[in-house]
Amino acid sequence: MHGDEKIRTKRRAALLIGTAVLASTLAAPSAFADGPSEIYLGQRSGVIRIGGLPGSYKWVDKQYRSTSLSNLRKHSIRITYSGCANWWARAAVKRGSTYDTDKKSAKGCKKSVLLSPMGDLKASVTLTIHRDPDISGSVVIKPVK
Repeated sequence: MHGDEKIRTKRRAALLIGTAVLASTLAAPSAFADGPSEIYLGQRSGVIRIGGLPGSYKWVDKQYRSTSLSNLRKHSIRITYSGCANWWARAAVKRGSTYDTDKKSAKGCKKSVLLSPMGDLKASVTLTIHRDPDISGSVVIKPVK
């Protein structure tokens, strides 16, 4: 029986190793397999006021350059409103011969949204905030560096 136990142990070990190798082969590559996919360039921030309404919309745009597509810039724009309202934000940036846009809405008090458009490395982003009843404000965000 002692010999049978050794054979079973060896079979289990071989099965576990085979399973581990198969799992690592089929697993998705890690985000840092060839280094980070984006390089942080810096950020811009500001405020958008809409008409004569109270309160303001604060925005922060963190900008990244893609390492796989060196002529593209990714924007991560967080817009926050501390008041109570129904509103939506839209960001548009030139990408080649078209525009990449991202749009999100918020309802309620103290809400924020995150927009992530990707455009040409040297293109500016137009950020627009719309609020009921049909009023809006916008700002042009220049690229850093």
